[in-house]
Amino acid sequence: MYITVPEGRIVTSTLTEDERILSGVLRHVREAARDSNFLLPGEIKLAERLNCSRPQVRTALAQLERQGIVIRSQGSATVVDPVALRLSARFEASVEYGEVLARMGYTPWVEVLTAETIELPADLAPLLSPESIDCAVRIVVRWYADGQAAMVAEYTIPLPAGEHGGITATDPVYESAKNLWGEGIAWEIVTAGVALLDDKYSELLQLDEGTEAKKWETIGVTLSGQRIFYALEHHHPTLVMYSFVRTMRAPWSAIPGQ
Repeated sequence: MYITVPEGRIVTSTLTEDERILSGVLRHVREAARDSNFLLPGEIKLAERLNCSRPQVRTALAQLERQGIVIRSQGSATVVDPVALRLSARFEASVEYGEVLARMGYTPWVEVLTAETIELPADLAPLLSPESIDCAVRIVVRWYADGQAAMVAEYTIPLPAGEHGGITATDPVYESAKNLWGEGIAWEIVTAGVALLDDKYSELLQLDEGTEAKKWETIGVTLSGQRIFYALEHHHPTLVMYSFVRTMRAPWSAIPGQ
């Protein structure tokens, strides 16, 4: 098999003019939420800062209003809803990380640090498909948000027996795993926690050693039950905050006989 490795930092998407303006407004949304005043500048000021027209700003604000991220009232300042903003990055939604960053108004870049074929690590073998051979693809990438290191991901994809096609190191891991195994991911088993960054990860994330960072371990499972990738991710502690929606037990489920 072969792995295509793009050189340097790759901008994962080219924004249209409307997307550029929406991204710029989202930056101000983030700043308003971070500063805890939750008030956006007026349309005229936003247009000046984003080098666009007032109607273009109004269109972007209308889109964010439909998503519930901002609340607009005639004659009043536009207000950011901090709860709706948190739902821009959903823990239970599997979305390519560059898209998550873009949703938050960042410009996402990705850089491949390592892409190689290795012997399947002994500690990962029990977590992955027993039908794999003893080799795996290991890819390490670093994501940036507006030039700031945002996340380091280490992907391990066990190789099935037989012939293997090619993959591109910057593709989402679930796509690369599908290309190698011929079956898509149906579920992801995610274990979330916190890690104190050692010298390796503190250097990669450009943070002080000992900084608390979000740590995710993910196992990709196909519909047939094959476990075809393992991902270890270390996230910057504050650039992106994730939320999930939890359903409460229905009140009628507590009624005897129901």
